[in-house]
This record gives sequence, C-alpha cells and structure tokens, in this order.
Amino acid sequence: MTNMAQTELKSFLTNMKLIYQHGFSHSRNKSKLHRLLAIHNCHYVVEQIIRERAKDMPFSGALQKIGFEEIIKRVNQKENVPDYSRLLDLNNDRNNAEHFFRIPDTETVGFYARIAADFLKWSFKNYFGVDYESLALEDVIYDAPIRKVMLEAKALVEKNVLPSASSKMYEALAAFKFMWFGFLSEHRVEGISFKGLDFPNLLADLAFKIILADDEPTLRKIMLIRTEFTTENGKVTGVRSAYPQPMFKDKEEASEHYEDILNIILTYQDRIPSSIWRKG
Repeated sequence: MTNMAQTELKSFLTNMKLIYQHGFSHSRNKSKLHRLLAIHNCHYVVEQIIRERAKDMPFSGALQKIGFEEIIKRVNQKENVPDYSRLLDLNNDRNNAEHFFRIPDTETVGFYARIAADFLKWSFKNYFGVDYESLALEDVIYDAPIRKVMLEAKALVEKNVLPSASSKMYEALAAFKFMWFGFLSEHRVEGISFKGLDFPNLLADLAFKIILADDEPTLRKIMLIRTEFTTENGKVTGVRSAYPQPMFKDKEEASEHYEDILNIILTYQDRIPSSIWRKG
C-alpha cells in the first residue's frame, strides 16, 4: 500500500479510470489512429499503477529511470500480478506501436482493453483498498445539470427501467450538444438561410463534422440530435433539441449506450471553454 493521502489517492485512481475509459472508447473504433490511442491509454494506466505500487520497493536507481518491464517483474515477485505475461505483451506491442508504428489489429486491441480493465479492478482493490466501481466518472462531468441527468439514467439502467433510462441518457447527450451548439453556432445570423438550409444550423453542423471527423460513432450520435435556435418576434429566445430514444433489448445494451454517452461527454467536454458549463 502506498503512502498517498486519501484525497490524492482518489484523484489519482479516478484519473486512471478516466484515461482507461478513453482508451476503451478508442478500442471500439477500427481505424489505425484509434487503435494506437487505445494501446497507449491501456498501457499508460497499467504502468502508472505498477509504478505507484513499486514506490515502496528498493531499486538500484531512480524509479523514473527504470523501464516498465523491470518494475513489473519486481512487483510480480512480491505478489503475483494477474495476466502478468499478457501485460508484458501489451508493453511490447505498445513499444512497437510507438517506435515502429506496428499497431495490433482490432481484435488484439480489444483483448488488451479487457486485460487492462481486469488489472485495474484487481489492483485498485489489492494495492489501494478501493473498489473500482465506487469511483464514479460522472463526478468528472463539468456541467452540473448534465451530470445530474446522467446519474438518473445510470440508476434507471441499474433498476432495469430501460425506456426511462433511454430517455434520460439521450436527454443528457442532447443537453451536451445544446451547450456545444450555443458555442459553435452564431445567433446573429439567425433567420438567414442558404438554399433552404438554416445558416446557424449549417455552421454548427460543419463545426461538429470538423471536430468529430476522426470519431464517426460519436458524430453519428451527435447528428441524430437536432438542435436549433428558438425565436419570438424575430429575436432569438433560446435553443431547443429533439433527440432519439432507442428501445434497448436488455440491460447490457442499455449499459453499452450509457457508457458510450458518458465517454462522449468526458472526451469532448474540454473542447469548449470551461466557462460555458453550468455549475449548478
């Protein structure tokens, strides 16, 4: 067990979980860039946890100058690390990806993502006495109303109330786009159209396509939500959204949609100024 203070420890582990979630999200995209990012994120969190565990162990030199393989071998000698040999394989494949751009195929990357998840859940408990599931990534959502709705959706998924869960999670995603739309579009051109297309919507859609060009799954979800300015007597009075409410066949499918939406929010909330998000 390390000597890290409790608040600092929680922050560290939450960040590791968040970085892993980004990696997992990348692992579900087949493009080479996303596979590269998935490998890097999965390896990064494993290495940081192993290095934190090794801080109490004696080494011949400064820990930051010692390679991952040597450190994990020493940690494994003290206590068997689950999937030890596979984590060494992950390290080798990460090095090949970084130095030679030899990136594993989609199936292998997905396998490493699962191995990394299992390691995190085990190490959080065994090294730090913290339950992985107790660290709620929803706490990292900047926008207070969106965070509240996501927590409501999560509770509904857990209770298997799937229609209401679908409504809540897509309400949260629509609110996320709503906030983005207000920043990316321009209310001063409201009322101007181009070949029948509303100009503010055209500007926002173009911005979304540029930002999400390399993340097609997220772009598809965002573009299913229709967001537009509302007007009264020719003046802009607000923004409104219409969003889908898919029917889930079971709790597992609902959980997958929930994780996808949570990852979208956590991945892209830094793309606009923090002052845009509502504090409460």
